[in-house]
Amino acid sequence: MGLAHSPKIVTDGLSFMYDTGSGKSYKGEPTTNLNTFTLSDSGTDGSGQSSVGTRTVISDNYVRIVDAASNTRQTHVITGLTASTTYTLSIMYKKLTGAPTFRFQIQDYSGSSYLRTIKFTNTSEIGIQDKEGWQLASWTFTLGSDANAVRVWYQDGADYTTYTHSFELQNPQLEAKSHATQFVNGTRSVTEGLLDLTNNATINLSNVSFDSNAQMVLDGTDDTINTGLFSGRNPATDPFTIEAVVKSNTTSGNRMWVDATNNGTNQRLYCAYAATGTGNPMGIQGSGWSSSGVNDTDYHHYVIVMDGSVARLYNNGEAHSTKNYTSYQIQALNIGGRNTYRWFGDIPIFKLYDRALTADEVLQNYNATKSRFS
Repeated sequence: MGLAHSPKIVTDGLSFMYDTGSGKSYKGEPTTNLNTFTLSDSGTDGSGQSSVGTRTVISDNYVRIVDAASNTRQTHVITGLTASTTYTLSIMYKKLTGAPTFRFQIQDYSGSSYLRTIKFTNTSEIGIQDKEGWQLASWTFTLGSDANAVRVWYQDGADYTTYTHSFELQNPQLEAKSHATQFVNGTRSVTEGLLDLTNNATINLSNVSFDSNAQMVLDGTDDTINTGLFSGRNPATDPFTIEAVVKSNTTSGNRMWVDATNNGTNQRLYCAYAATGTGNPMGIQGSGWSSSGVNDTDYHHYVIVMDGSVARLYNNGEAHSTKNYTSYQIQALNIGGRNTYRWFGDIPIFKLYDRALTADEVLQNYNATKSRFS
C-alpha cells in the first residue's frame, strides 16, 4: 500500500513527501532501456513448428500469445552495445492457460551477424513460476569481447516442441546493469526516479544506492539527499515537522537518518542512533538527548516536531522525549545524514510539514503505516 493513496495520512501543511512504495512517487532506479524494438515490431515464427500461434497486439509493448500445437517466439537484434559489458534482459510475463514454459534465447551478434549462443534459459531460472498474475522474467549476461549486438528470443518453451499455452508479455527491457529495474520507455534520469508527491521539490538520486531489486538504499558511506527545503527556517517563528520511516541495516557506528545543519559543525538538528543501546537518538546544536536511544534493525516511524523553543521526538506514534533550545535556523536539510554519520539502510518514506503536528496527528500517520512495516 502506498501512502500516496491512503486517506488516513495528515495532508494539512504537507510540503514534501516521497514514498518508495507508491508508484506515483517511486518511478524506479535511473536507467536507460537499450531495447529500441517494441514487441509489435518483433519478428514472429514457430520455433521449428509448421504453424505459428496467434499473436494479438494489445499495444506496442503488450502482446497476447495463444499456442495450439505450436511454439511461438518473437525476436529482434539490439545493436549499438559494448563488448565485454554486463547487461540484464527483462520482460513482464502473465500466464493465462497451461503451465509456463517461457524462456529466453540470447545470442551474441556483431551488427547483424550471428556469433554464438550465450544462453538458452529455462523457465525457473528467469524467475517464472506457475502462478497467476504478472511476473518479472530477467537474466543477466555478459556480451562477448567481439560482439556489439545481441539477438533476443522470447519463446514459449524449447525449440521443435509443440505447446498448448496462452500467455501475455509486456515491457521488454535491456539495461547495462547487473539487475533489472522498473520499465522505462527510453531513459529515466536521476531526477525522474523519485518524485515529491507535493510537487514542491525535485529529488536528485545521484548520491544514493540501489539493491538487486532496484529499491533505493543508503550505503552508510556517502549517500544522501539534499531536499533544498526549509533553508533559513527558524522554528521560533515558523514551526515545522520532520517525519520518516527508517530501518537500519547495522547496529554498529553512529548513524544519522536526517541532518539539518545550522551554520556550523556543531549547530545542527539530527536524529540518529548510537553504537550502543543507550545512545542518543536525537540532538540539537550538538547536545544529545538524555533519554535512552534506539539501536536495532527494525522499522521505526520517527517524527520530530520543532515548535517555538521545544523539540519533540515521537517513536512509533508515542512521545519519546523533548528538549528545549534557545535558537535554531536551518541551513541545509539532508536525508541520510552528513559527513561520517551517514545512514546505512532504508528510508522508504520521508515527509516535511510546514507546521507542528499534534500528538494525535502523529499517531494518525503512524497508524496509516504500521501494518505495512510490521
